[in-house]
Amino acid sequence: MTQIFTVTDLNQRIADRLENDPRLHDLWARGEVSNYLHHRSGHRYFTLKDQGSSISCVLFKGSALSLNFELEDGKNVLVFGDIAVYRPQGRVQLVARGIKQDEGLGFRHLQLEALKKKLAGEGLFAPERKRALPLYPERIGIVTSPQGAALQDVLRTLGTYPARIILSPAQVQGDGAEESIASAILALRGRADVIIVCRGGGSTEDLWCFNSEIVARAIFACDVPVISAVGHETDVTIADYVADKRAATPTAAAKMAVPDVEELKERLATIQVQMMRALWTGLERKEERLEYLKHNVSAKRMYSLARDARQRLDILCQSLDAAQANKMQTLRSRLELAEGRLAAVGPRATLLRGYAIARSQKGLILQAQDARPGDVLELILGKGRLLCKVLDCRDDEEATQ
Repeated sequence: MTQIFTVTDLNQRIADRLENDPRLHDLWARGEVSNYLHHRSGHRYFTLKDQGSSISCVLFKGSALSLNFELEDGKNVLVFGDIAVYRPQGRVQLVARGIKQDEGLGFRHLQLEALKKKLAGEGLFAPERKRALPLYPERIGIVTSPQGAALQDVLRTLGTYPARIILSPAQVQGDGAEESIASAILALRGRADVIIVCRGGGSTEDLWCFNSEIVARAIFACDVPVISAVGHETDVTIADYVADKRAATPTAAAKMAVPDVEELKERLATIQVQMMRALWTGLERKEERLEYLKHNVSAKRMYSLARDARQRLDILCQSLDAAQANKMQTLRSRLELAEGRLAAVGPRATLLRGYAIARSQKGLILQAQDARPGDVLELILGKGRLLCKVLDCRDDEEATQ
């Protein structure tokens, strides 16, 4: 009868076989460090890789005392240790007992530097080709993962700014991410006034897809300005070099893409005060002139001159009042027109045409899979809100059938 192993027994047998092989003890391995993590426990975890493969490594706190340089992603090292199996996960790993620094940078970082030199030589990083961001964008494209926190950060920061948000979903890490990001960028051609390419923080390995040539050329070929916001402030990728603007975080990118509405209101209020002050100043000068004439004209002509001056003053006051009224009406009309245009592209106008926004306690509902039967959802309508209970969840294909 065929023996059936439990997973624990199977991992134990694999561990016994590997750990009892003398060829897998006291060995040296050469490779490049990636995904480096210095844990608060003092242990250090990293991946050792070359052009064709990789292996997980761990350097325990006691063995790390002899380390005479700082480990970091991209460094070439020689690792001395033993092959072991981490039984809870059945993962083969190299338990390091010593690490020596090898000469030179890792292969991937050498590739990165070569790609930087190539793209810079073609002018993709040139400052003079970078475009200014639009002052009042009406369509904002976002290239990121729909499930990522970066998207929520951008949407939260944009807030109520009346622009059409166009999400072009992309895979932002792992195999095929480069092609997915490039395709998502090109899909926004002719559909946006500015594009934000973003994702949250992660390891060097997670962000590596933004160092690819295909993503760089997709950004370069974009027909509108691009803001790159990849990782945290210290993370810099080739996408940042090619983009028209670089933001430290997705939140900073959203702030960079749109104007401050409160600042615009303050500027309008300041202009109104300046206009009123100019009108009153002109009127005060006319009154001062009248007083001068009263004191410097002979008694015989004073009455006649005063009468003429009063008439001219009345005419000037009427003209000033009319000019002030016309100017205020013109500014009020422009403001109402601007408010109408802003409202027409805002979310409320869309809701008034019969659409609705669905939200759960977890956030926005973007697809049927985000909800479950029995969930209570809030539907935001053009006027008012509804609390609804989900009876069934179907995707587009099931709904058609």
